[in-house]
Amino acid sequence: MRTTLFAVLATTTFLSPVSAAEIDVVSKIDAVTVYPQGAEITRVAEVEIAAGDHTLVLDDLPGDIDAQSIRVEGVSAAAVEIGSVDSKIVNITNGEEFAGRRRQLETEIQALRDKVAAFDQVAQSVEYQRRLIQDFVQRPFVVQKPSDKDMRIDSAELGNLFDLVAGRLQALDKRALDARIATRKVNKQIGDLEKKLNELAPKKTVKAIVTVNLSGKAATSGTFRVKYRIRNAGWRPFYDARLSVPETQALPSLSLVRRAEIVQRTTESWNDVALTLSTARPVGATAAPDLPAFQLSFAQNELWQSKRDNGRLSSDEAASPAAEAKGFLDKLVKEEDVVPAEQRQTEVSIAGFQALYAIAGRVSVDNQGTAKKVRIATETISARLSAHMVPVLDPNAYLTAKFTVNGVTPLLPGRVLLFRDNVYMGEGALPLLAPGEDHALGFGVDDRIKVKRSEVRSQTSETGLISTEVVKENSWVIEVENLHQRTMPVQIFDRMPFATHEDITVKLLPGTPPSERDVEHKRGVLAWSYDLAAGAEKAINFGYRVTSPKGKQVLLGMR
Repeated sequence: MRTTLFAVLATTTFLSPVSAAEIDVVSKIDAVTVYPQGAEITRVAEVEIAAGDHTLVLDDLPGDIDAQSIRVEGVSAAAVEIGSVDSKIVNITNGEEFAGRRRQLETEIQALRDKVAAFDQVAQSVEYQRRLIQDFVQRPFVVQKPSDKDMRIDSAELGNLFDLVAGRLQALDKRALDARIATRKVNKQIGDLEKKLNELAPKKTVKAIVTVNLSGKAATSGTFRVKYRIRNAGWRPFYDARLSVPETQALPSLSLVRRAEIVQRTTESWNDVALTLSTARPVGATAAPDLPAFQLSFAQNELWQSKRDNGRLSSDEAASPAAEAKGFLDKLVKEEDVVPAEQRQTEVSIAGFQALYAIAGRVSVDNQGTAKKVRIATETISARLSAHMVPVLDPNAYLTAKFTVNGVTPLLPGRVLLFRDNVYMGEGALPLLAPGEDHALGFGVDDRIKVKRSEVRSQTSETGLISTEVVKENSWVIEVENLHQRTMPVQIFDRMPFATHEDITVKLLPGTPPSERDVEHKRGVLAWSYDLAAGAEKAINFGYRVTSPKGKQVLLGMR
């Protein structure tokens, strides 16, 4: 029967001296929970414990951990009590490792230099044999007496001799060439090793040592888990949105693939671990900010300037309304959370207010900043199509798909790669979306919706006898044509100015009334919405009149 251990945590900045037996424990990373920023590491160690008081020493933890986050728990066959957990950060110099590595490099360099010496010996031997052969062929042939038949060399034998000499010289040339090539390769290896040797120097590393004080009444074995948090890691979501639009009236479908990119630059790699992604944010604010009062008052520029110049500006006066306003606005900082073959997906679970995505199988993530990409989930969502047009700014129509977030987990902010009928259309972005919330994504230009905006009237005149006013009228016609083989909902957006002064009036001229005014609370923004049948055309007549006092310049600005 296994007994659950309990831990009384008492992390300190030093190791308490103990008289109990110390047990060096080797642990390995077993599980990692990664947050959008930061991660929680779980190490596992198997320990044999004798009866009595003992101190477990784990000296293989990284030095960049949050020491106060260290927690120890475990199970054992017999009752064991954990008394305290102590930790300290130590600097380690790799003196012995440095010396050993240096000796290894020097040995390798010497062995390569011996090879170069052997190749030099081959080259000298080849050169000696070449000289012998050249000396032989340069000797004069003595004419033999007719009676010395055995010493006579005929032409055939002389040709064979020349062939033999040429063959020997060719073989020697090849041996010399091979030796030069081998020497060049070995010299390069020597240069690389000498560069490593020059760069080699003792390095200081930081690591954490954790000691666990425990006692047991009987000998037993136990499994201990050490958990701690670390900062230089995180994950961020990104998505594939694939829109399929049939030519007929069949409903379009939107496939949304949730993916995650995990990156860590800690001092340890995560090898063969159980990886879980959490949407919780343990790093950052945990409560809403305190909102200071926002005060308006009349400026006393002369008095304030005089006191400042004379150095008599008190601390309370220094916080002028303008300075307070600027400080308040400076605090309004917006947070932004800056394929492969078929992939396994995660198991999703909800824990309180956070979602947990358990990656299938065991994975490895190195600590060199390599991005590990995994698939979280794939879901098919009903999409509501429409073509959006803003002809005053852009002569194109853009296909837009509106959808409702399914499931029980939110969509975190992230980049979206957009595909329409399996063709890559570009990228967009998703904000934080809760389940049940609506959102729209644009999927690029729709070439089968034609839109044209033409000006039909631009006139300025004056009215009135006593008080003269300037009247300016502008009007346009917007023509839309649907070349699809299906009915398409279309939305056309345009604008008219709005006045911030009572002497300026703006009125919409008779024409095609808009379906919506002040769209999304933007003053003057108009929208016309229609279901345009296949092959149908629509003309929108739109204009406005601006009346202002004569002699006063009217400025047009953007908001």
